[in-house]
Amino acid sequence: MANPKLCFPNWTLPTSIVTPTVSGPGWIDLQNLHGEVLSEMARYPGTDLPGTRFVIDLGTLRNVSVLAIPFHNAGLFDKARIRFCTDAALTDAVIDTDWQEFFGVIYPYGTLDPTRVEWIDGRMTAEDAAGYMIPWVYVAPVAGIGRYLDVQLDWRSNPAGYVDIGQIVASPAITSVYNISYGANPPFYVDPSTKTRAKGGPQFADQQRSYRTTSMLFEWLSEDELYGNFYEMVRRYGTTKPLFYIYDSDAPAAIRQKQSFMCTVSSVGPPTATNFNINSLPVAVEEAF
Repeated sequence: MANPKLCFPNWTLPTSIVTPTVSGPGWIDLQNLHGEVLSEMARYPGTDLPGTRFVIDLGTLRNVSVLAIPFHNAGLFDKARIRFCTDAALTDAVIDTDWQEFFGVIYPYGTLDPTRVEWIDGRMTAEDAAGYMIPWVYVAPVAGIGRYLDVQLDWRSNPAGYVDIGQIVASPAITSVYNISYGANPPFYVDPSTKTRAKGGPQFADQQRSYRTTSMLFEWLSEDELYGNFYEMVRRYGTTKPLFYIYDSDAPAAIRQKQSFMCTVSSVGPPTATNFNINSLPVAVEEAF
């Protein structure tokens, strides 16, 4: 079925041994890029290309296959590029995402009524994109080993006139040799809002922000996969530390962005040994802001 990725660990976050550093002249609160409060962002008070660029030194060589920018104030035509390099001079890039828009084709061809404006190119209107933090996601065809993230941002068409960026994701990502089993719940919104009706008839609502959830079952995990990957993820991140989640890394970009988000693990396990060296593990996640 789907080919999910749980982006553990995120190498931009500090550990007890290694603390990444961020450098970018003119930026404000760059330390927020490796903080754990997801709503806190770094800001650059302008949109010039040289100024919006910054570099993250991961502190040591790391393996990376997924790069993501989940939190930002990107507009309809803004884009980003991340080069993952082995050297401080940023000349040896093992991964180069090239320039990639935050809001590319959002509606796959044929999904909209021909009378919709978006039917022509599959892109959102500026009205729909306003305030929508769709994640910027890149899945490398082959993982790379490097140390420096050269983050370049093109915000020149952004009407706000400044750049806000939150935690950057750079992760090897946990995946499984075999895809998750059929019967998984694709990511979809849950609305926690409540409604009450007065005795006289009027209805009142306590409106709350919707969030995405999904659950899946990994049925063909070897003991090496179970204890080398998932066990360590639960031990270190538990159910409270956020990580980036991709439901299907093989999906078209228009679908993959909608199925990818920062989350916490809401439930995991217990694993079941279904056969010799074959284990199943249920995992459920919910969106974190």
